Amino acid sequence: MNVVLLGIQGSGKGTQAELLSQKYKLPHINVGDSLRENIQNQTELGKIAKSYIDKGELVPDEYVFAIVEDVLNKAEKGFFLDGFPRNLEQAKFLLSKFKIDKFLLLELDEETAIKRILARRQCKKCKKVYNILFQKPEVENVCDICGGELILREDDNKQAIKKRIEKFHHETEKVIKLFKEQSNFITINAAQSLLAINKEIISKIN
Repeated sequence: MNVVLLGIQGSGKGTQAELLSQKYKLPHINVGDSLRENIQNQTELGKIAKSYIDKGELVPDEYVFAIVEDVLNKAEKGFFLDGFPRNLEQAKFLLSKFKIDKFLLLELDEETAIKRILARRQCKKCKKVYNILFQKPEVENVCDICGGELILREDDNKQAIKKRIEKFHHETEKVIKLFKEQSNFITINAAQSLLAINKEIISKIN
């Protein structure tokens, strides 16, 4: 089962992909994480990607495609993919290389999305993400897993969030339009509680 999760920042794509990964025993693949992993492990692709990032430039699609193809080919039984595709070229690449069983759009209004992102906290040590609205740690500002300090990510400020949302409307909405033409496109109301969203996704997948 190959599933792609789409949605505005703050719609909960990553959280839902993680929950689905645990339920169906299939990998949750986030392309940003895969890119960082390649850089950390100093793979050939990682070194190339780092050379662009160090100059403050975006990694060209051809290298992103190579990383995506590599990581998805390793997921032989299926995957839950989030963070890709973000533009039309990436969407066309994905459709040309892989059979996607379900496209899930987590639909959420901008105002709620911004509130949710501003409530996100990330562990300084292990990078686990929490949300003070609905995924609080047991002890305030302390990671449940490693005891690290929870911080607001640098790019989770209002100005940066609005820029990311603008980019979503400009680029990713074209991807959604393309995927809506597929018969296996599903829209989920992401304004619900975390568990209600998960329950709806599972019922639609099954």
